[in-house]
Parts: sequence; structure tokens; C-alpha cells
Amino acid sequence: MKVLIRFMLLLAWLLPAGSAAQELEPEEIALEVALDDQTRVMLETLERWVELNTGTWNREGLERMAALLAESLASLDFVVELEPGRVTGLPGREQSRTGPLIIARRAPSVKTAPAARFLLVGHYDTVFEPDSRFQEFRLSPEDPERALGPGVADMKGGLVVMLFALRALAHTGDLERAAWTVILNADEEVGSLVSRERIEAEARKADFGFVFEGARPDGAMIRSRRGVGQFQMRVEGVAAHAGNGHAQGRSAIRELAQKVPRVEALTDYSRGITLNVGTLEGGTKRNVVPAFAEAWIDVRFDQQEHGEEVRGKLEQLAGEVFVEGTRTRLWGTLHRPPKPAAVDTLRLLELHEELARDLGLDTPASVHAGGGTDGSLMQAVGLPTLDSLGVRGGNAHTEEEFVVIQSLSERATLAALLFRRLLYGSVRRE
Repeated sequence: MKVLIRFMLLLAWLLPAGSAAQELEPEEIALEVALDDQTRVMLETLERWVELNTGTWNREGLERMAALLAESLASLDFVVELEPGRVTGLPGREQSRTGPLIIARRAPSVKTAPAARFLLVGHYDTVFEPDSRFQEFRLSPEDPERALGPGVADMKGGLVVMLFALRALAHTGDLERAAWTVILNADEEVGSLVSRERIEAEARKADFGFVFEGARPDGAMIRSRRGVGQFQMRVEGVAAHAGNGHAQGRSAIRELAQKVPRVEALTDYSRGITLNVGTLEGGTKRNVVPAFAEAWIDVRFDQQEHGEEVRGKLEQLAGEVFVEGTRTRLWGTLHRPPKPAAVDTLRLLELHEELARDLGLDTPASVHAGGGTDGSLMQAVGLPTLDSLGVRGGNAHTEEEFVVIQSLSERATLAALLFRRLLYGSVRRE
């Protein structure tokens, strides 16, 4: 049944699309104007959300943000469920819980045959914890068209885009014509280790998937993505006095120092494989032979089998001993599969580009991205997924993270019109 529904919904737009812009329908023009008038309100909403810290481990902030998001969705007649956070199992954070998982649903009230099933996904955690220096929302002193703040692009700006697109469709009555599921998680920045199973389950039941991660500053969308893995290599040695008992010690740092260059030597640019030892920690005092050392390793790959290959080589390396008396433990997960340029997803991308041209916007070439998103999980279980519907912005995960202010209404308009054209099948044909 799901295949039949999707076939009927796609039938109107499976033919090759033309390249010339078409005139917007009156209803589409009205929607565009209405959202453009909301730019200031959208910016004010973004400011409020950004100044509420929602670092992945800030449970209080995440719970407050979850309540705000749940209230916003409930105002659009979504039935909202807040699932309590769960432990992630991350080394060093074994007992730390995530923020709530938000699941909101809205059934169609207008009888259409068939009713499209949309899955909209986003995250509300950021990489900036309460002790980060980067906490404030502010307009850029160098560029009045930009605003800065933790999460403005990744991805509270995207959440604003999603919410206002849904509000616009509620106003036009189009929200009633489809089945909508919204999932907002609080553990995306650490790999969606808790929410992955639920996202995949909902993706298997949907017809179209959309994730509101940011687009490039010039509006370029993401065509495909690399897979991502995260590993921790922890070495246990034997502590000893650095003067009186040096010979009895077994340096964990020395052992790890032998392994680090071997880890990074697994990088193979010709096959799209990169490994990065991002952090190193070890020892306690200058005058103590270190009994522990650990490294966090980031892995990127274009093919799943290459990720599995790297995992095997890391396991093999962990088993090798360079300093007698030390032991190495490896923890890790390939938490994001590669997201190739699948045919159905490329068609969604083409539709988005057509709409951009219809709106008189630039349509830069789509790109292959090194970063993974929950859209990778969704497409991997068979759901056509466009995962860069959020704001135009950049410098994510840094203190220079920015959003292009005009893109708030611009991207909300694109999202709302994309959903609307999928609902009505009003897609240009040659």
C-alpha cells in the first residue's frame, strides 16, 4: 500500500522538469507575501530560542525548550508526546540523559485519496553548553543582513523555518490535506544514539522526509552526504613515581602516542575515507607515569563497507601493544550511514530548485557534504529525504555561527510551497 500511495503522489512529477520559471498561482503568491511579512516575528522567535541554552548535556535548558516547541506544535492541532530522555551510553557520559524526544502528529481532516504522509525532523540541542563563551544572539556588526548566535543555523533557525511553514499551511487549510509527523530530538549533536531507532521507525511509515538542517550561505542544497562514525580509544597503563619508580610504570600516553599516527594513516582521500583524532587526554601529574590516556576519533566515509573496514582496522590496532603492560579498549559506532544521491531524493531536490526559480531566487549547484544528519538515517531505510530545508547560514559549531536573516521567510516559503505542490501535484511538466 505504501508503494502504491507514493507512486500515485509522485506520478504528477516523475516526468523531467523544465528549466524556465513558471508563474506562481495566486494562492502561492499570497503565501509568499504572508511569510515575508513574518520576517521580524521569525527573527524575534529565533532570538528567544537561541538565548535559551540547549547544549546536549543541559537537561534543564532542553526541557524548557521542549516545552516551548511542544506548545507551538499543539497550537497547530498536533497531538504532542514528550518522551523522557534516556542515557546515551557514551564513554564518560554513561549515566547522562538526553533531553526529551518530541513526537507530534496531525491526521488529515480533508478526505483525499491518497493522503500524503510527511515526516519532518529536526534537533534542538546544540554543541554550546552553559559554560561556553558563545551564548548571545546579536546582529552582525560587519553585515546587517546576518545575525550571530549559538544554533542560529544549526539548527534553531531551521526549527523556526519549519514552524512558520506549518503555520502558513494551517492558515491556507493545506495542513488538513496530509498526515504529518514531526520528530524533534535532543541528541543529534552526539549522533542521535537514543533517538535513531524511533526516527527510522517513523521513516518506514512515511512517503516523504524533510530535515531542517541549514543550507549553504548562498542557498546551495545538499545532494548527498558522507557516513560518519565516532570512536574512543582508551589506554590503561600502570601509574608510578616518575623519579623513584619510573621503570615500574607503564605509560598509557606513550602507548596512545604510538597509535595516533597509525589511526590517522588510515585516511585515504582517493576512497573518500578520513580519520581525525580530535581530542587527546591523559595522565594526572607531570611527575606521575600516566595510567590512562584516551583519544576521540572522527571517521568519515562515502561507502558503508569502507566504514566497516575502518572499524575493523581500529579494532585490530586497539589489540596491538607497543608498551608492555598496557591495555587498550575501543568504543565506537558508525552512527550515520552515507546518504547517496538517490533518484527519489534528487527529484525532491529538483522540485525545490524549480520553486526557487519560480520565486526569483538563485539556484546554486547542489553539493556533496561531509557532515551527516538524521536525514541519512531516514533515507537509509528507504524514505526519499531532503535534508537541508533550513536557513541559509554557516560557521556552525563555532563562535562565528551566523544566519542570513532574509532566509528565514525565504526558506519557510520554499518549504511551504514544496509541501503544497506535493499535496496538489501542481508541478511543472515539459
